[in-house]
Amino acid sequence: MNQKLGLISVSVLLAVVFFSFAGLREEYENYIPFQNAIQTLVDAKSISLEQNSRLLDQNGGLLYEFKGDESRIHLAYLDIPLHVRQAFIATEDQNFLEHHGIDGKAIARAFITNSAEGTIQQGGSTITQQLARNLFLNHERTYDRKLKELLISYRMEQQLTKEQILELYINAIYFQNGIYGIEKASWYYFNKPSDKLALSETALLAAIPNNPELYNPLKNLPNTKNRQEWILQKMVEQGYIDQSTFETAVKQPIKLQVSKNPVPFPGIIGYIKEELLELIASAPVNKGLSADQITKKQNELLTSGIVIETSLNSNLQAEALKAIQKRLPYRDIEGSAVIIDHVSKQIVAMVGGKYVGIEEFNRAYQARRQPGSAIKPLLAYTPYVDVFDAGANSVISAARICEGNYCPNNYGGVSYGTVSLKKAMSSSINTAAVRVLKKTGVEKAFSYLRPFQFSDIERKDHQLASALGGFSKGFSPLELTSAYTAFGNNGTYIKPRIITSVKDKNGKILYKWNDKPVRVWKENTNAVMRDMLEAVTISGTARDARFSGSAYIGGKTGTTNDVKDLWFIGLTDRYTAGVWVGRDKPASLRSIEGSSPEVLIWRDIMVKAHQK
Repeated sequence: MNQKLGLISVSVLLAVVFFSFAGLREEYENYIPFQNAIQTLVDAKSISLEQNSRLLDQNGGLLYEFKGDESRIHLAYLDIPLHVRQAFIATEDQNFLEHHGIDGKAIARAFITNSAEGTIQQGGSTITQQLARNLFLNHERTYDRKLKELLISYRMEQQLTKEQILELYINAIYFQNGIYGIEKASWYYFNKPSDKLALSETALLAAIPNNPELYNPLKNLPNTKNRQEWILQKMVEQGYIDQSTFETAVKQPIKLQVSKNPVPFPGIIGYIKEELLELIASAPVNKGLSADQITKKQNELLTSGIVIETSLNSNLQAEALKAIQKRLPYRDIEGSAVIIDHVSKQIVAMVGGKYVGIEEFNRAYQARRQPGSAIKPLLAYTPYVDVFDAGANSVISAARICEGNYCPNNYGGVSYGTVSLKKAMSSSINTAAVRVLKKTGVEKAFSYLRPFQFSDIERKDHQLASALGGFSKGFSPLELTSAYTAFGNNGTYIKPRIITSVKDKNGKILYKWNDKPVRVWKENTNAVMRDMLEAVTISGTARDARFSGSAYIGGKTGTTNDVKDLWFIGLTDRYTAGVWVGRDKPASLRSIEGSSPEVLIWRDIMVKAHQK
């Protein structure tokens, strides 16, 4: 009966449209072409809703939601609570399970009412029609739009099951305040998932989509409550709940708990987006795509409900930020830190400054600063030990040296004679480092830096002055700390990452890093270097780095000309961590140099990292 009435109503509408509106063709062209809308329905999978993508820490905790124009968390049909489905069917389309997209009785009733009034006052739309309107049309009240809505709805019912249609509808509808779909609405208004909602809360949310502005619970809660009661009454009439359940739900007080969605660590978002771009570009399936195409693919992914799993340790990230803020209470002095796990070869914390917002300048990976003596282990001593099979107690001259006009001095103008490599490292003797680089050969020594893929080393940096950190542009804390991980991995290097996997909304892995370790120097060389790095923390420039929680502690400090940068890159038996301290506009830090804030920040972080 409903189907017959629907066909009669469609025929009447066709007659009205074609004989009453001379400008139909022009009006039709203002909408999405009907044929295009029908083509998208050939395959049900082609209908997709924009939805939020989630960024998770290593324990599955939510770090951030990437949102497009519509903030939505998609729920599969079986995950939509029964009372949610019942509430919408009872109030929006009581014959939903029986009709074929068009409710004949409702259309006939609406047509008679609208004809009497001379305008479109009543819609009679089914859930399928509302979905068709939301996906393919607009909300303008014209017979032209109504006709296309009917035809698309009929086609949708042929292509999709009732479950698929209801799933799309409940995820597509608007809940005001930029929120789409029941799951996101539940989190936004009550700060919990929809399967934890009380019946009263479900009915309150179900009230909003009918007129999102009028029933906005944040501004018009009495209106929303009135419609909530009406919805509950309709559920009684349809046999979904009994009278006793109705009375209990109506009496239950509503306590909105609007989610503010705080971002715990906003400073890392920009880096993760950059790494995601790199990950997408590295996939064989995307080989040959341009930068713009990769960016487009990333944007599409971020609005498709993907899950980005990371190695970020939220507790350690919080402790690193706390340490930097505590040790640098000065207005114009900044700091950054990077912590990398030797076991997983992954970044577990990255702090780009005392207060860094979403996609603001992050000093941990965007700043390029001179490394000072922190480069000595990588460029001077390791190549020398590796090439000449030297030991920690092998000796080198630390006397004054001049090469042309280049005559480096030691800190404080101190002069030395012959010293061991361990002494040269622990006391950071400049003249010894330059002699070591000269003996190895500049080009040979620089070849040891290639596996680390430093982004800003230039040809003119291939000189003896680089042994002391004299580079054209410098390094980021992330780059320098990453390179030091080779000392914690027997001389092999694999680029540390923070993204562990990217999965689609169904849990299928879309992207995952497939990096392979590269041997940079021999295992014997690594053992010698670890001995020398440990001496720095025992009797050298980083004695304050030591604490009781790790069997091994080693590292190297770095101070640049006029004390504009303070570095400490150190290792424990589990982590490699790097700390940089300085001003964004380089200026002297001599007033705080003596307190070694870079070493104390490092120690504070590592003490927390090694607590059981």
